[in-house]
Amino acid sequence: MRLAILLMTAVMAVAVARPASAEPRWLACKVTDQGGQVRNFSVVFDDRRNTVGVWDGNSMAEGTSVVITFQALRATFPRFSMTYNRNDGAFSMTPLGANYGGLLHGECRRSLPPPGVPEERR
Repeated sequence: MRLAILLMTAVMAVAVARPASAEPRWLACKVTDQGGQVRNFSVVFDDRRNTVGVWDGNSMAEGTSVVITFQALRATFPRFSMTYNRNDGAFSMTPLGANYGGLLHGECRRSLPPPGVPEERR
């Protein structure tokens, strides 16, 4: 009797189980530059595909040299590199040029995809 119940439970679990799907996760980020100006943007990342993108409200910049670990997310973009700490939501940007005047700090929190994002990135 126990074996039959165990077998039936295993069969039901296999029938209901679906393969894991890679869903992009969005972060709403905010940093304050050296001049005190607040900059808002969104970051999308996908652990399974190892991709990162930044949406500024108009266009998507794809990251390169992406490293996604259990604790952090790091990527390089044409104008800056970024690091996001998953544990506390801390975010830092290091501009590759002198655009913002140094290392910028801010925070990111999980969010829904922002309006205007291309459908394939939702």
